[in-house]
Amino acid sequence: MDTEKQTKTEVKIHFLSIDRRTGAPIVVLKEKEEDSNRILLIWIGESEAASIQMHLENVELPRPMTHDLLKIMIETLDAKVTNVCVRDVEERTFFAHVTLQVGDNEIEVDCRPSDAIALALRCEVPIYVAEAVIADHGFSEQELSEGEQHDPKNVLENLDDDTLKQYTV
Repeated sequence: MDTEKQTKTEVKIHFLSIDRRTGAPIVVLKEKEEDSNRILLIWIGESEAASIQMHLENVELPRPMTHDLLKIMIETLDAKVTNVCVRDVEERTFFAHVTLQVGDNEIEVDCRPSDAIALALRCEVPIYVAEAVIADHGFSEQELSEGEQHDPKNVLENLDDDTLKQYTV
């Protein structure tokens, strides 16, 4: 997929949760626009979830974690992370890239979405999702709540197994 011409939607981390069926961590991304409410679920690894959660909770460790180290290395090499993007889904796997500014050059580096998100948090840069990805694999909060009002953190509790399978890639 040509990432240069993709329409992208800015998202934020809505919250982290656990898939009650598998115990796997899930990062819940939500469109940043106030009028929008599309959500994208991405199943991630435990260490990446811990890295994201520690950063969200402002936990400071005596030594840098992997994503902190990556940020330090990028900055040491006089480069800058400008944004990250969940760009594609193939055979139930999400793909992302980190966009780096290196001098006058912009470079996209392929990575896992969880690593891109953890790095974006540390570098305080936007997180994007390709419009095609959120359109095909995302859903609205209304689809989950069926017209009832629910606390957003209970979104996953309202998913039955059939609904979860529908949105799992």
